[in-house]
Parts: sequence; structure tokens; C-alpha cells
Amino acid sequence: MRDAMGIINLHDTSNGLLELTNHRPVAAIPFLGRYRIIDFALSNMVNSGIVNIGIFIQEKPRPLTEHLGTGAAWNLDRKKDGLFVFYPYYNSANSMYMTEMRSFRENIEYIKKSNQKYVIISPSYMICNINYSDALNYHRKTGADITIIYKKINDANVNFLNCQSLEINNEGRVIGFSTNMGEKSEKNISMEMYIMKREFLLQLINKSSQLSILYSLKDTINCFCKEININVFEHSGYLECINSIKTYFHKSIELLDVEKTKQLFKKESPIYTVTKDNPPTKYGKNAIVKNSFIANGAVIEGVVKNSIIFRGVKIGTGAVVKNCIIMGKCVIAEGVYMENTIADKHTVISRVKKIIGYYDEPIVLEKNSIV
Repeated sequence: MRDAMGIINLHDTSNGLLELTNHRPVAAIPFLGRYRIIDFALSNMVNSGIVNIGIFIQEKPRPLTEHLGTGAAWNLDRKKDGLFVFYPYYNSANSMYMTEMRSFRENIEYIKKSNQKYVIISPSYMICNINYSDALNYHRKTGADITIIYKKINDANVNFLNCQSLEINNEGRVIGFSTNMGEKSEKNISMEMYIMKREFLLQLINKSSQLSILYSLKDTINCFCKEININVFEHSGYLECINSIKTYFHKSIELLDVEKTKQLFKKESPIYTVTKDNPPTKYGKNAIVKNSFIANGAVIEGVVKNSIIFRGVKIGTGAVVKNCIIMGKCVIAEGVYMENTIADKHTVISRVKKIIGYYDEPIVLEKNSIV
């Protein structure tokens, strides 16, 4: 796979995660106690042998760049190729102008000067564990202009809502695009992962500006759908899309199921992240923990059930945390009862003793909240 470069596209127009993205991009949202959402997209590329990866940030870069650092956690701190992070040159108050195609144009020298023949483009919010080798080999074999990786699902009426779906003919060619509005159960969901020759991407970038300055990559591909050969490659493994508070909460809690976790985390293709030198978690004599993920550095004196606890969290004596996601360095004081709640980093809960949300509508406490 040394003949393919990777691009992780962070230009997301969804506002379904607003409470968690007021100060960070979707890619930087903490996930499963120790990861960030971008870790999955990055690890997929690294595990596929891709060593030249460009990340195109739309806005709020600081939390993500702090996490990425030099790329050492993914073995991308290298003299040749490695990890490249690109920021928008412009500062528009109107986000409709902040498309990835504009960002590609402004940083086109990176794409032009890369030595790889092919490019694989991925979003950050599609959570999966995939090796691109088979998909790239299939793309070479078919000679298609673009290969889109997709998953065939039978629960589209409740899952992958607002995701792009594909119309595929009997020859395996994409003949149309639509948005999954939940009107039927069977859909071909686009993972928004595209494989094409680098020179073809350069052509798309040049043509997009002639179509509309507001067009995204998806818009541009859709516009040329009938003129170019777009094939598909089916992914049969684990896939979830994190595009709303509901999906973030549900899919996180569902991964407490060991069988589901095994589908995502595989020994032969690990998910890499930045490691922290935290001490082991300390459990008090009255602590009770059931079916939960507890990261290092926490102090548990109370009861934790069916929850995800990040690094450095403190849960006081007599506190009960049930069906919750508690992010890094939060403090849950003595006697507090929490259920169906997401507490962002550095939240302190002491004065309010009962916080109860619904499973389909969890309460979200924003970063640095004092409750």
C-alpha cells in the first residue's frame, strides 16, 4: 500500500453533536474511555500500510492538534511522508463556504507533490476497523474512476439516519445518491470512503470550482455521477456513524457488550491512540462496578453500572452512576445520582444530587460545567 496516500476529511456539516463540538471538531470527541474518534480512521490507514496521511481540518483545531502531536502514536513521525495537518487559509463567518474542496484547492501543492499513485479519502465519524488493501486491489482491477466503500444494512429505518445511501445497478456501478431518511429498512450506506487515482482527484478539485464554490466532495462526485465510472466495494464488518448525540451515546454504551467490542477491536489490526502515564484506577472498599469500562487514573468510591469512565474521574462515596459517559477529570461528589447522562471533560457535579436523562435523549453537561 505504499502507492496510496491517505486523506482524512474533517469537513462535516452535521450539527447533531453540537453540545460536544462547541470547542472541538467531531474528530476530537473522546470515545470509549481512552480514544478520540479520529483514532479509528488514522489506525485504519496505518494498519493498511499508508504512511503519507493528510488531515484537513475545518475549524477549532487546538484539541485535535494537541492529541495528534507529531503522529508518533501512529508511527507517523518520520522524515519522509508522515502526518500532515492542514488548516483553512480563510476565516469566513459563514460555514457554507468552508468546504473540503476549497481546503483541497488551497493546499493543492501537498496533493500534487505526493509520490503515491492512489489516494484514499475517509471521514472521521465512521467508526470501523478496515484494511484498505482488498478495496484498493479491487479498484485497480476494475479500472473505475472512483470506488466507494459501502455497507449493506437492513435497519436503515432506525440506524444511519441522515447518512448518504447509494443506488447501485446490477453491474455494481453507482447510478445515484440519496440521504437515508429512515423510509425503508434496506439501504446501501456510503461510508464516505473514496479510492481514486491522485491525478483524478486533482481533476475533481479543478472542476469543482467551475461548478460551485459551495460544493463539497460528495456534491462534486454526485454531479459527475453519470459521466464517470463509480464502482463500489462492500464492507461486511462493524460500522457505526457518529453524527448525533443519540448515536454517540447509544453506540458507546452498546460497545460494553463484549461480542460487539470484538467486532471492532481486532488483534491483527489494533486501534492506536496517545498513551498517558496514569496510575491504575483506585477502588474504595464500598465501590461497586458492573458492566463498565473504567480507564486508568480514576478513583471510584461509589457505584458504577453500565457506564464508561474516562481517565482521572473521581466518583465519591454513595454516588451512583448508571448508563453514563463520564469524560476525563470529572468529579462526581458524594451522594449524586446520575443516569443517562454525558458529562464532558472537567465537569464538577456536587450541588445537584440527581441528574436523570432518557436513553434516547441523554442529558449533556458541557465541558467545564459546575452543577
